[in-house]
Amino acid sequence: MVGAKHAWAGGKKMLVERDRELETADGLLTQAVGGRGSVLVVNGVPGIGKTALLAEIRSRAVDAGFRQLVALGGELEQEVPFGMVRQLLEPLLRAAGPETRADLLSGAANLAAVVFGQGAGGADEVGPGGVEHGLYWLFCNLAHQPLLLSVDDAQWADEASVRIISYLARRLGDVPVLLIIASRSRRGGDNPIDRALTGVRPTLIELSPLSDGAIVRLVRAELGPDADEEFCRACARASGGNPFLLTEALTSLREGGVLPQAPQAHRVENLKLETISRAVLARLTRLGPDAVKLARAVGVLGPAATPRRAARLAGLPMSALAQLAEALATESILAPGLPMRFMHPLVRTAVYTDSTDLLRAAEHKRAALIMREDGAQDEELATQLLLAEPEGHQWVAQALRGAATGAMACNAPEPAVVFLQRALAEPVAPEQRLTVQAELGRALGMANRPEEAAAVLRQSIELAPTAEARVELSMQLGWLMLHTGRSRAAIEALDFARRSVGEGDTELPLQLQVALAMVDIVTIQPPSIWTARLDPLLPSLSGKRDVERMILSVVAFGAAASGDRPAPEVARLARLAATGLLTVRDKWILINMASAALAVTDHLPESLELLDRGVDAAGRLGNAAEFRYLAVLRSHTTFYAGNLVDAEGDGRAALELQEDTRPQDLPLAAAVLVDALVARGAIEEAQRVVTENHLDGDQSVSMLIAHFVLLARGRLRLAQGRFAEALSDLRACGRALTQGGYGNPNFAHWRSAAVLAHHALGQIGQAVELAAEDLELSQRFGAKSAVARALRVAALVAPGRDGLTRLEEAAALLDGSPAVMERAHALIDHGAAMRRAGYRAQAVVPLRQGLDLADRCAAVPLAARAQEELTAAGARPRRTRLAGREALTASELRIARLAASGATNREIAQRLFLSMRTVEIHLTNTYRKLGIAGRQQLAAALTE
Repeated sequence: MVGAKHAWAGGKKMLVERDRELETADGLLTQAVGGRGSVLVVNGVPGIGKTALLAEIRSRAVDAGFRQLVALGGELEQEVPFGMVRQLLEPLLRAAGPETRADLLSGAANLAAVVFGQGAGGADEVGPGGVEHGLYWLFCNLAHQPLLLSVDDAQWADEASVRIISYLARRLGDVPVLLIIASRSRRGGDNPIDRALTGVRPTLIELSPLSDGAIVRLVRAELGPDADEEFCRACARASGGNPFLLTEALTSLREGGVLPQAPQAHRVENLKLETISRAVLARLTRLGPDAVKLARAVGVLGPAATPRRAARLAGLPMSALAQLAEALATESILAPGLPMRFMHPLVRTAVYTDSTDLLRAAEHKRAALIMREDGAQDEELATQLLLAEPEGHQWVAQALRGAATGAMACNAPEPAVVFLQRALAEPVAPEQRLTVQAELGRALGMANRPEEAAAVLRQSIELAPTAEARVELSMQLGWLMLHTGRSRAAIEALDFARRSVGEGDTELPLQLQVALAMVDIVTIQPPSIWTARLDPLLPSLSGKRDVERMILSVVAFGAAASGDRPAPEVARLARLAATGLLTVRDKWILINMASAALAVTDHLPESLELLDRGVDAAGRLGNAAEFRYLAVLRSHTTFYAGNLVDAEGDGRAALELQEDTRPQDLPLAAAVLVDALVARGAIEEAQRVVTENHLDGDQSVSMLIAHFVLLARGRLRLAQGRFAEALSDLRACGRALTQGGYGNPNFAHWRSAAVLAHHALGQIGQAVELAAEDLELSQRFGAKSAVARALRVAALVAPGRDGLTRLEEAAALLDGSPAVMERAHALIDHGAAMRRAGYRAQAVVPLRQGLDLADRCAAVPLAARAQEELTAAGARPRRTRLAGREALTASELRIARLAASGATNREIAQRLFLSMRTVEIHLTNTYRKLGIAGRQQLAAALTE
């Protein structure tokens, strides 16, 4: 069949019985033009017409003004991290000028630069999730006009590209993007695309076989209008309605001289897929040996095929290439034009498999050599080298190591493991083997394969020629075991490292002590255990080295949790630690520790400054997990600093990120949000958060997480008047903390809340006893907010003159304190007690001061109580403002502040992991509530 266009090769003219599918696609294209993105999945067996349908949709998208990015999956690219994503984006970035490329990779999109070999940072700098976040914003930067992303043969997508498809698909609601994914149907098998789209609800098209009537039309279009009906029906039965099989069958029949007449129908029945493969090869052979060489070269090179590379691999002069390629296209073996590729994956399979395994392996090695001389990147070389036999060439091992390094920089450890295992099999030079094994151990650990990682690292330790190498590998093994919950194995590895440290080394012993202390923390050892381990090191520490900051953070946190050191000493350690903490490995947990120590010692502004910097860094690096973790901690600290709107905003932001982060952080996020909502008077919503996030039952999480939940739930039940349940939660919280050695009353305020529950239940003796314990421990630690809270609660169970004195002392202690919420409580409780004691005129001053603070905090129930007390004292109550800044929701205020500081909508969305549309909606609502025209007036309106 010379020059005939195959029905499955695309083209509106030959696309039959796909009107309904095209109507669906047209609707989604129209939707994207209107600014609403969506996902279309096209499934079907090989040859059913997926590629033809995508071609027609792309043609319609061009007519509608879409920008198009296209990728085609291939078996050779399955181990290349972000291979499909690179197909989509690399041609565009390569063609763009420096200014355009810089603009596309600006802001959060710069996190994706490492995928294209343009980033400077490694995996530690970009952080988990950073590449995904960056690529999402790169696609958004391209969506100034409607954008069509077409991914064909997605069943061969690499794991990293599948992650991007998943990340992008869940965020297209308000971006003008249509993502089309064509994939082979897998009956009863595991389809990575199905996993990637879990929870997305894409539009699904399952392509059906063509009807007999459609087959008749195609046969007559191909062989002439006089083709016999019985012959056409035989073609329908033989092809099963598959357009590719039909067209190949018709080609074979025509070349065999079979006429489309009824007596010849039996010739059609024998045509199966194996027969079609033989027919393809027969057609190829007739074109001559040079055409066979070229087709095989394209099959070996895969997506790396260029005319120059294909000619060299085939051993052909460039002058002969054009004519041969045209002949192959005429016979529907290669697709016409560039890039060089087969007309259909089944054709490629027929050509590629028509040789022995050893011959193909040798050709892949030759292809890698040619590509290396052509300047190909290590990742491209690796796709060829994985299919070549090991022969001991060092350049092969180096290329595979380079590909692994690139994969790790993109946070894609799975292909890095494959590359490094193949590098070791080459093998690498003896002097490099230990280094490569260590790299493999790290990659296996990142790929969540801890048993294999441990085995590799233990073997490396045995082979290590020096004590220094053994120590470093043991440290790596210890951290791996720690991060995967294998504390006993971590201790064994770290103890071995400690015994192996050479004399005169000043850095490694400190790192080992930190690692062992972290094991203590993870295994919920009392703080006294891990601080005792590090205490002897303190006199020599200045906080100038990273390892010193790590030690100071751990000790400060332990002392803040236990209350064993006075508050000023804890604050000194935390301040030393906080300087330069953002440069330290494992910075996120250390920021938590230092900021918690600062908060517990009443240095709330410094704690919030450190958390602000941490949240900002996590946002810049696209690290959603750590953004959420630090947002939770900031919400907790902001709550006590008296900004309930911001505390609620951080709590909501943390909950919204649950799909992209560690599931164990979910209870923390819900707990801090519940605290903020209760303090703001949103009791029903707080209960809804508890219910929706499954915080009603027992908490099968670690004590450090469970105490947050129990404390927040106990406070909620107090506010609901469910005093017995509240007391149960609060006492459970107290038992867990006390047994764990976390005894500082300013670390978790369970005692003061439990006193209120005991008192409400009429259990006065228990209330008095617990209040006295709370006061004693608070005075021993010495943080003013803790002492004032204990005095205030103790006054409740010691009424009369003693109670009034304690309340007066509490209010005086907090004069000018940054613990604004506690100040407001102390002032209002003091004023109320004065009013009840008959000092009505004197009560007005603390009540008004407390009301002002409660209003500033947005503590609605507390402000209402102050209003009631002022009325009872005979003062004229003032109206609480219901408009302006106070009318903004937590999310609106958070976004408005960033906009007022000069951040664009795009920058706000990137920093807070939101969509552009969400930012726009919040700002529109903010302008309306503030009565302003736009962002130019925001700063002034927010300060009024």
